[in-house]
Amino acid sequence: MRRVEPTVFGTKIAFSFVNSGIDFEKLLSRNVQAQLALKSGPAQADDPRLVPEAYRVFCADVVRMLRSYRSVLDQSEKLAAQFGRRLDEQSVFETCEPLLVQQWRPLWRQGNDLARSLAGDREAMEATKRYTELVLTPEFRAGAIWDRSYGKPLGYPGDFQIMNQVYDWQMVGSTVYERLIHRIGLEVAECIRTRMLVVQSLIAETVRAADGGEPARVLSLGSGPAREIELFLASTAAHAGRAQFTLIDQEDDALRYALERTHPHVLRCGGRMQVRGLNISFADVLRNDAWLRQVPPQSLIYSVGLLDYLVDKRARSLVARLYSALAPGGLLVIGNMNETPLSNLWPMEFLTDWTLFYRGEAEMLGWAQGLEAADVWTETEVTERVRLLYIRKP
Repeated sequence: MRRVEPTVFGTKIAFSFVNSGIDFEKLLSRNVQAQLALKSGPAQADDPRLVPEAYRVFCADVVRMLRSYRSVLDQSEKLAAQFGRRLDEQSVFETCEPLLVQQWRPLWRQGNDLARSLAGDREAMEATKRYTELVLTPEFRAGAIWDRSYGKPLGYPGDFQIMNQVYDWQMVGSTVYERLIHRIGLEVAECIRTRMLVVQSLIAETVRAADGGEPARVLSLGSGPAREIELFLASTAAHAGRAQFTLIDQEDDALRYALERTHPHVLRCGGRMQVRGLNISFADVLRNDAWLRQVPPQSLIYSVGLLDYLVDKRARSLVARLYSALAPGGLLVIGNMNETPLSNLWPMEFLTDWTLFYRGEAEMLGWAQGLEAADVWTETEVTERVRLLYIRKP
């Protein structure tokens, strides 16, 4: 083992190989044997006996609900084929969509209640998560957004392509059933889109309020595809004023996407708007302030998808450092998944192994203690599943 690298999303371990080659077929066979031996041993961490009976019944209800739709769709396709016809997939989707969403939301809320009941019992929590991934997750992976969220092809959850699926609200899937499963995933992730629209509005306000001589300076930490900036630059609000945008993200492809999408609008603005990207790992963001010294004091700093991953101590420290980078009168905006009955806890944590910290108003206000801010408050976006902390500098 060569090194261990802690990251926001878990620990990465690097190995070097002593021998010149590896018998992968033998290695994979041994891996299967090892996993089967673990699962057949006594009192394992994923022992189904640790999973509450109420939760197992709940899982059966979820599977029954989803498969009832799949069964109707399969039968309808076979019936259409008997007459030499094909289903009108768009019409069928539009018939099923509102019914499925209506049935999904109470199950989602029930899943949250059951998940919260496991708080404090680590063994039961881990066993229940594994049970969910075995029993329910394969059914949900028929939907593109669930599949990518669980598979994490870039090595971490919530990558910019998942963000784009939500922002574009496209009905992805090769069958009606796949599009329906994707659709209820979008229902869960809707708060990602609505929080983005809140930030877009804040950007417009900041640029409008900027002094005529100085451009508004806006920094996005964990920018992803930065669709809020693209939308602002494409709007009439960008026709006046000047602004400099700095995007910071650990994913180079996300920054490249953002710069390509904003570039035509930057050209149209004739030099009044500038966008640059800084490719910095989140480990480096947390480790030191070198990256903050690369930017002048900012009018607006926002990070709406990063602090969910941080323990309270690290979140508080990062908030203080970001606050120090504000210009006088500047605004810091921090987003965090909200603790609410219809939060994303069960769908994200149990179905896709996407772990976040869910926080309420008191916890987030605590991050501003000692900053001597001019004003501090929180709000939620329209779904109430994301809480936004606002800190105004004197």
